[in-house]
Amino acid sequence: MKDYSLYYYDQRLAEAEVIELLNLAWEELYELEFDQVFGAWRGVHFEPETDTVHITWENMYHVPLMVSIHRVTRAIRHDYPLDEFLEREQAEIERLRALPPGQRR
Repeated sequence: MKDYSLYYYDQRLAEAEVIELLNLAWEELYELEFDQVFGAWRGVHFEPETDTVHITWENMYHVPLMVSIHRVTRAIRHDYPLDEFLEREQAEIERLRALPPGQRR
């Protein structure tokens, strides 16, 4: 089952586009035979200068990795996430952990 849970996503992107891009990233990881069952999406980041969306993810075998998708061409590349992306995601994780249990997403 596909899971669309994220710690962070750039609010400049529409939710429908985020889901579409997560599906593309999921298919890419499936083709590469990564096991998404043991993984989790971390965040979706938008880089307006290059019109690229960066999707960070991790699994139990790897440090966080990143799939970048160009919004127009849908070209996909793989990389390690920028520290600033991981910092935003970690700040959101910490914010959620600080909330009382009934107020968490």
